[in-house]
Amino acid sequence: MASSQSGQLPGSVQRLPVADGAEAFVEMLVANDVEYIFLNSGTDTFPIQEALARMMEQERKVPQVIICPDESTALGAAHGYYQLTGRTQVVLVHVDAGTVQLGGGYHNVQRDHAGLVICAGRPPATVGDTLHGGKDMSIHWLQEQRDQNGIVRTFTKWDYELRRNESIHMVVQKAFQVASSEPAGPVYLTLPRENLLEPMDELRLPSPQRHGTPVGPSADPDALRTLADWLVTANAPLLILGTPGRHPETVQHIQALAEAVGARVTGALTTRLNMPSDHPLNIGMMSPQQLREADVVLVIDHDVPWIPSMDNPEPSGKIAWIDADPTKDSIPLWNFPADLLIHAAPQKAVPALVAAVNERLTAQDKERIAGRVAEISKETSARREASASAAQQASSERPLSPAWITYCLSQVLPQDAIVMNESVRSAPAVLANLRRTQPGTFFGSGGASLGWGVTASLGAKLAEPERDVVTIVGDGSFIFSRPLSVYWAAERYAAPFLTIVLNNARHRATYDNWNTHIPNGAAKRTGNFVGVDLDPSPDYEVLITATRGYGEKVEDPAEVLPAIERALERVRGGQSALLNMIISR
Repeated sequence: MASSQSGQLPGSVQRLPVADGAEAFVEMLVANDVEYIFLNSGTDTFPIQEALARMMEQERKVPQVIICPDESTALGAAHGYYQLTGRTQVVLVHVDAGTVQLGGGYHNVQRDHAGLVICAGRPPATVGDTLHGGKDMSIHWLQEQRDQNGIVRTFTKWDYELRRNESIHMVVQKAFQVASSEPAGPVYLTLPRENLLEPMDELRLPSPQRHGTPVGPSADPDALRTLADWLVTANAPLLILGTPGRHPETVQHIQALAEAVGARVTGALTTRLNMPSDHPLNIGMMSPQQLREADVVLVIDHDVPWIPSMDNPEPSGKIAWIDADPTKDSIPLWNFPADLLIHAAPQKAVPALVAAVNERLTAQDKERIAGRVAEISKETSARREASASAAQQASSERPLSPAWITYCLSQVLPQDAIVMNESVRSAPAVLANLRRTQPGTFFGSGGASLGWGVTASLGAKLAEPERDVVTIVGDGSFIFSRPLSVYWAAERYAAPFLTIVLNNARHRATYDNWNTHIPNGAAKRTGNFVGVDLDPSPDYEVLITATRGYGEKVEDPAEVLPAIERALERVRGGQSALLNMIISR
């Protein structure tokens, strides 16, 4: 298709002929290099759909539409696509109903700092033939809310309603600019039907290069020198990583920093791969003792590095932060200690910190640190051997052990495969036994709303069609994902992936917290944990066959590895697959 951008000079304002507001909107998406529109349509979105059809008829460049039968599929898939690419994505749903139906996904994209432009139609504001597109169905009265944007305002960085088409170029470009600015996040734009249908002669297309993403903040050099001195002279430095791996190029610099100062590292796998999981300095999950013993703690891009009611650093220890969002203003009650709080993009600050450390290191420092690295390496090697041994010892357990399942998966999964992890209560076993070494191969939702894993896997596969995509989910999370909608889209758009359901037929998070806080209550005495059990468990492996996928229930531990191999073969042959793994309750 011929690009509508041909011949545009950098920095110039191009005037494009367009038929109406909907066509102008699509041209703005094209100008911002949008590849997909994740769509759940309604009576207010058809003008955009008509504009797409008309432009396709004219062989003009347009984004591809990904039809999502359920709105949560649209948001989750766009989220997953953003995670893999770092490019701002577009979701289009209908009025208040579609806005609400996106549900808990707003929470996840907010907390994961995912750059999404979420668009929704707005019920017509005029009646009859006053304007083309006015109210002509009963639902147009029922769908109108006092403040449709207010439904999601607490989750977004910016929201707006398109008021006049004369400003559509400024409004849409603003949406992309805000969504992509660090810390990135969702924005919300409503598009009245009358505006979309209003005739236009031309679109004043601004240059995206002149209205692009701001450059992220760099760290203050004096602050970096101070931090470098702390780390080099520390006896027990500790790095606590949140999501600096959102920028994959940062991973190698984090590894270099840890090695240069001999720091223990926790958070190698969180909602991103921040450091190879098999690195000798990766201690896995941090113990309270390791936090207390650290004399210098460096937190990088993290929202909640420890739970103050359970763990805390020693008061005499120094605490430093590097974060693009250092005061977490969207979290109302947030107050963690910091002796040095550095407002900077980690992808810029960490390499600069490594340089400052290397300038500070002496030969004696290097010798001392090398000895500490050797000691930590022995600790981590022993821990990994113990985890592998425990997983292998579980190779005969019935119900299945999550540790054994993850251990088997690691034996056959390529290191460039993409894992979307929503294992919830099985996460410790998954993180202890899953080997991930390459940046951009491990992801979590970033938030707490369930149902992300399966939907995000669709987006991940669209972003990386040649790579294996595997999602690990609990059975509760699986139900939340509206899987029929996702598997339909995966078949329609040739985006197959493997789902591993860790099925304990229970809302285990509720069960565990209940027992922790009321250990001797009525539920414990009687065994009646009201509202927790998902029993009888559905045959999840049958559900996927409705969209011509491959499903298998696995209860025999000897069949775990062969089942994973069979499922991966099916996925590589173009068929989505699901393994219903029956684990302990």
